[in-house]
Amino acid sequence: MFERSSEFIFERVYGRTGKKPDPNVIRKLRFLNPSGDIGALYREFCIRRIKLSMVTLIAGIILALLMKISAVTESRVPSEGFEREEWNGRKQGIELYAVTDSERFEMDLSIWPLTLTDRELDVYRDRFLEEITDIIGGENSDLMNVNHDLVLRERYEGYPFKFTWRSSDYGLVSAYEGKIREKKSEGDAVLTVTYSYGEYSGEAGISVHVAKPVMTDEEMLASDIRTYLEESEKTGRYERIWDLPDEINGHRIRWEFRSEDNSGLILGLFVLVTVIIYAAAGRDLTSRTDKRADEMRRAYPKILRQISLYVGAGMTTKAAFMRIVSDASSSGSTDAVYEEMRSACHEMEQGIGEAECYERFGNRTGLGEYIKLAGMLSQNLKRGDMKFRSRLKTEADMAMKEKILRARKTGEEAQTKLLVPMIMMLAVVMVMIMIPAFTGMNI
Repeated sequence: MFERSSEFIFERVYGRTGKKPDPNVIRKLRFLNPSGDIGALYREFCIRRIKLSMVTLIAGIILALLMKISAVTESRVPSEGFEREEWNGRKQGIELYAVTDSERFEMDLSIWPLTLTDRELDVYRDRFLEEITDIIGGENSDLMNVNHDLVLRERYEGYPFKFTWRSSDYGLVSAYEGKIREKKSEGDAVLTVTYSYGEYSGEAGISVHVAKPVMTDEEMLASDIRTYLEESEKTGRYERIWDLPDEINGHRIRWEFRSEDNSGLILGLFVLVTVIIYAAAGRDLTSRTDKRADEMRRAYPKILRQISLYVGAGMTTKAAFMRIVSDASSSGSTDAVYEEMRSACHEMEQGIGEAECYERFGNRTGLGEYIKLAGMLSQNLKRGDMKFRSRLKTEADMAMKEKILRARKTGEEAQTKLLVPMIMMLAVVMVMIMIPAFTGMNI
């Protein structure tokens, strides 16, 4: 399936649109496969690149879709409601979306454990040991200018008293955790706190002034929904199942869990990976081209010495050229330069001019060294060159010196690359030595 799809895309892009092949890719493919069909090789390279990119992209889409399905599944609220834990259980925290026809609000809700009866409370009231002091201001600096929620709790950390709060005006301040009603009005209210410890109990009144808030319609709706849920949950603590309402203040609501949806991130990541893989295919072709060129450069001094040796022994240039190819075939050598030389020999056997074959040999390699060698061979064949042998020897000596310099440079680069791992290993060894030493000295 992917093979046919890749071929279809290739034909659409390069066949019908008339897009010209990439000349850099053509040059590298011709360099790697001098005797191959360049058109077929280019087509195969493009189809393989498209296929790999397509597989990666489709895998990303499938994974993103699965994560999307998982996120949607996790967001479904159970239709039978939420079951409370026993009185000594833990408070359950749930994250919900309150979804109306046009809005979606985030809701953080706590479902408290089952509340004990008075008889059960009588067993535990002797455990209250210490007196508590209430601090209810919270973020408000003055209770006469309240615009943040008050801190009204049943218990405060470090204090044994149990507090119960009442409000004289629930339209301004809720007795449940001191929530400020988000209404477009301000006013005064009295909070009555009842504190008890065993048979001891008392109460006090605290005056507060709620400042006029500035709220949008959406914020007021969100506050109404949140307050309704909190009071509904509190009043239903004697019931094991607490269910969510379908409508609040005339707004129909659909509930969803607030689950994390990373499908878009995964899809974007795979798109990026697809682009990287597509680009890496071209870099791989460049790497193979550079490797072949380095291999041919390393063989250049040897080729020069062999030609110089055979020509000095009385052979013609053509005979020396063919003898080198024959010796390479006998020894099983697979160096790239011998493939190019073998192609030149086949061209000579087919009747193409010897000088032209040398020039085509040099052009196929694309390397300055072999282009220069082809020029020397062609010039010697056309005009005759009395100093041909000495020029070959001089060129061979220069090529050997350059080969030594390249080998030295490669060694220096390898040492530089090894420097970082060596420093890291030294740091690890020093840590392994220093930690026991400091530990032994109790530092």
